[in-house]
Amino acid sequence: MVRPRLTIYVCQESLQLREQQQQQQQQQQKHEDGDSNGTFFVYHAIYLEELTAVELTEKIAQLFSISPCQISQIYKQGPTGIHVLISDEMIQNFQEEACFILDTMKGNKTHLVLKVTQI
Repeated sequence: MVRPRLTIYVCQESLQLREQQQQQQQQQQKHEDGDSNGTFFVYHAIYLEELTAVELTEKIAQLFSISPCQISQIYKQGPTGIHVLISDEMIQNFQEEACFILDTMKGNKTHLVLKVTQI
């Protein structure tokens, strides 16, 4: 059995989750376990062998049943909420079993944002 070089976990952010997060920010409540108001989060494992942005794009597209051509860019949410373009070097420096919430920004093509989360 061949072990992947890197495993990350992603959860697709829903509109309901966004609304709950906005309410939480307004109420200034913090939840350590990522579970609030009965919301159940399902994460999917992504196993990377090549540690490239192309491979990550293909795996995410396969996971969510879309064409890789539909994904224009993938960003990682950085300090203060900035969006940093994912590169091969960035992926090579991801921590093993890092967890992300996958947010989409739609335009002519889909842009994905990986938001770091704590489980």
